[in-house]
Amino acid sequence: MERRKLRVLRALANISLLSLVFGAILNLLAELLGNYYALAVGILVVLVTFYCYRRADAEEATSVSYYAWRYLPTLLFVAMPIGVYWYGSDGQWTLTEILLLTEIFTSYVLPILCLLYVERVLKKAQQ
Repeated sequence: MERRKLRVLRALANISLLSLVFGAILNLLAELLGNYYALAVGILVVLVTFYCYRRADAEEATSVSYYAWRYLPTLLFVAMPIGVYWYGSDGQWTLTEILLLTEIFTSYVLPILCLLYVERVLKKAQQ
């Protein structure tokens, strides 16, 4: 595949990742903080994520620092709030909570993980 096409595909994967992280933050924080605060936090999260992705871009696809910069925003802004929610809930889960976590996993976590893998493969192909 030509280099320009690989760059376009990587850019599309990165845009998709940023939008998924932004959507996850808005979904997780809208009820907790209110709409305006969730939007402000969401924009801040996207900027931090974009910065981390740019730092990862400067690294080799097989290096540890690439993985650290690439996965850090996902762990901090998606996995950590889910973990806090799970840890903070009292013993018995209701069906509503189970459905909410299933929705978050299938709508955000799984697509983010798949796109991170696709982006890594594209970066290796580009090098």
